[in-house]
Amino acid sequence: MEFATEFIQKVNGRLVELLSHAKVDACDFGIVNPLQEGYSYAVKDGGKRIRPMSVYLGALSTGIEIDKAKNDALVDLACMVELVHSYSLVHDDLPAMDNDDYRRGKLSTHKKYGEANGILIGDGLLTLAMVVGLNLNHGEDFVRGAGYIAKGAFNMVTGQALDLADGTKNYLDVYTLKTAELISNSFAAGSTLMGASDDMVRLAKEYGHHLGLAFQLADDLLDDGTEVSLVSEKGREYVVALLNEETEKAINCAKTLSESELLTSFATNLLKRTK
Repeated sequence: MEFATEFIQKVNGRLVELLSHAKVDACDFGIVNPLQEGYSYAVKDGGKRIRPMSVYLGALSTGIEIDKAKNDALVDLACMVELVHSYSLVHDDLPAMDNDDYRRGKLSTHKKYGEANGILIGDGLLTLAMVVGLNLNHGEDFVRGAGYIAKGAFNMVTGQALDLADGTKNYLDVYTLKTAELISNSFAAGSTLMGASDDMVRLAKEYGHHLGLAFQLADDLLDDGTEVSLVSEKGREYVVALLNEETEKAINCAKTLSESELLTSFATNLLKRTK
């Protein structure tokens, strides 16, 4: 999306830099890192970068000016959440999880590099995300913001466990934890980095929560009917009504924040996407 084009370009460049450290760190011991190529494969060409944009929008929602130091810190927070998201997709595709052979039009990571390496590549990406989040050079607000992303990642794992569990499941619980929590905490992270008040962070997080739920509901509606989901359980009409409700809640939250028009536009455009 155009408002974040320059920011996302910086995020992509920083991701390349961070992933190169995996090679450099191994070379410090005279060792060739066998996972290096896999890390880049899993992260590059990484979709829409919705979660990094959520970090940036969280900062914009405060109305506080973003100077160079804050922008650099936001880029690192955005990289942190994208590394978390990338690891989750690598593991989600594994045979023990969703057992998917393809991701974004190419072989999934474990099909390209083997199941064991797929597990390790995901582990490495998550660990690198935590290393990025512990960069004390960006200050206390950065670490607090990183804490939100770590919380979102932890809840995402719980959501995956609920999704894999046998028996009847509450899909809204799954969607809240597996999808919405990482998005909502990305908004909170960006807002926190800017030194926003607790109330402002809460509102940004609430906007992200409703947006994240709507995002997953819209994703369900794009399915061709072969996947087990809330659509297959409750029907398209029910999910469309719920999508509209969550979208309206997100837009109402946006009205309480700075850059409300941008936040509203982000929500409506994101939810109009097609496969």
